[in-house]
Amino acid sequence: MIKVKGTRNKKFQKRILILTGIVALLFTAWSLLNFNGMLKKTEKNKKYDNVTEWTEQNARLIEYKTARYYEILESAAARIKDMSLDSEETQRFLGRTYSKKETHFVYMRILNKGGKAPGMKKDYSEMSYFKTSMSGNKAISKNGTTYKSGVVLSVPIYNDAHQIEGILCGILSSTRLNIFDDIAKEKEKRNQFVLDEDGNYLLKQDVRNTTGTNFFEDMGKRNLSLLLPTIQLRIRSGVTVPFEIYGDNDDGMVAVIAPVRDIHLYTVTTIRETEIARESAVYQKHVIKLTAKLIGMMVLVLLVYLYFQREDKRYIRRLNNRLMLNEETYRITARNSDTCVFTYDVETELIQFLNDKYKDIGLDQEQLSIPILLKNISKVSPQSCADIRNILETIENKEVTCQKKISVWSKGRMRYLQIFTTNIFDDSGAVSRMVGSIEDITDSETDPMTGAIMRAAGTERIEQILKSDPEAGSVHAFMIADLDNFKNLNDRLGHMWGDHALHDVVKIIRDNCRAQDVICRLGGDEFVVFFRDIPLDVLQERVKLLSEQLHITYENEGETVTISVSMGIALTEKGKVTFQELYKRADKGLYEVKRTKKGTWHIV
Repeated sequence: MIKVKGTRNKKFQKRILILTGIVALLFTAWSLLNFNGMLKKTEKNKKYDNVTEWTEQNARLIEYKTARYYEILESAAARIKDMSLDSEETQRFLGRTYSKKETHFVYMRILNKGGKAPGMKKDYSEMSYFKTSMSGNKAISKNGTTYKSGVVLSVPIYNDAHQIEGILCGILSSTRLNIFDDIAKEKEKRNQFVLDEDGNYLLKQDVRNTTGTNFFEDMGKRNLSLLLPTIQLRIRSGVTVPFEIYGDNDDGMVAVIAPVRDIHLYTVTTIRETEIARESAVYQKHVIKLTAKLIGMMVLVLLVYLYFQREDKRYIRRLNNRLMLNEETYRITARNSDTCVFTYDVETELIQFLNDKYKDIGLDQEQLSIPILLKNISKVSPQSCADIRNILETIENKEVTCQKKISVWSKGRMRYLQIFTTNIFDDSGAVSRMVGSIEDITDSETDPMTGAIMRAAGTERIEQILKSDPEAGSVHAFMIADLDNFKNLNDRLGHMWGDHALHDVVKIIRDNCRAQDVICRLGGDEFVVFFRDIPLDVLQERVKLLSEQLHITYENEGETVTISVSMGIALTEKGKVTFQELYKRADKGLYEVKRTKKGTWHIV
């Protein structure tokens, strides 16, 4: 009887164990599915944040560009305030003093209080820009019925008693406010526009569903996640507004509208939902693989547990830990990976690479000591050293995963690495080992033509450095370098020589910079060089040397063209300052150089 009772108890326990295992299996699968959904949502929100930041950055660029043109108009208005606004001689004086080549204005026009221009019968008094500027404000409007005919900027003309005597307006080609590179590959992913306060397109890329002349009218034909009046109300109150555009026969899109400060313009960025989903799908595949592996492992553990249920539980836990930390398991996985895979032993402080991909990121050792690594890079790249320490802090904080982007100087060039890590815990709850991957993303961060960092990556890098003050006896220096006579070089020798000149300029700049300095191409022939922790006397010597070396002469088939580089420099010693503030200060220095003597430099 006792034997029968014991047999029944064992069968009952076995059934309970199997049922518990099935419930645990289902719960694990459910948890991983929830994790997958959360991961997809997080990646989608991250992409939304990137689109918003891009749009607001474009708004700031528009602000800087228009501010420069308004400064020219206000300077001209101050020079003619004592002249007759009805005289054709005053109009001719403007033409002689402010040429199209220097100001980029197609022409400037004086309008008196009655809205009449010297020597012209046409009445401009009903124009919106005339009314706005006569009320004491800067104005921007289209030249004619559309912006294809140009953009009108206007400012009031004050007399000595600060009374408005008329307005001065300047007509620009709308392309002068261009803020994006019309690259076919990027146009498939992200579309950008500049709108006036009524939603008319000032600048746009040629994309589907925006064939009209007004963005709000185009959006009125679509299904939106927010009501169109709500969107208009928010942006007119100075708020950046993200929303979704639902498609009928095509993919849905995400759009962000950002207002430009101080002027009634808006920048817009749209991106297809499929682009966001495509990036999220990469992570989803990993989650599916991880789910299958975990389910398989749970089934294996359950079978092993049933087979060895009479064995000591501590032995089974030790066996599980050995299986989880088995180096050969990691090596088998790493061999099929396109990224560099590594493990880090907390006790020995050694990194062991599990495949030969470490050579692709500029390393030449299969095993590295963390203390020695930090010592070697601390002087060359303090920020990279701090980033690696932040990753190691996840061990003390017992964080499960970490993702970090760092830059290191390796084999004569700056490399940008994306690091993902996962911590493995022992029975006591402490981290015993870290497993991770390193991916070289240098090509996606740098301009292929010149090798300089691209605008978004450069801005992010400089903003990161600006979070800390420079070292004692040193400054941070923000330099804008703009090529002189570059258009003439392109026109006379061809664009191939222009590309060659851009490459030469960046090479000369890099030869005169250090590993911790940042060289960034903002677009076209404009570059930013950020000197980190540099003594002022050393900075002046380097800039002087750069100014001398950057006078370059090119010759082809009897044609000779010489280019130079004008440089405006802003300094920061202590206290927080932003990229945009430094850009604005350095841009004023650049303007002063362009106005007085090109090919030189000026420190603000």
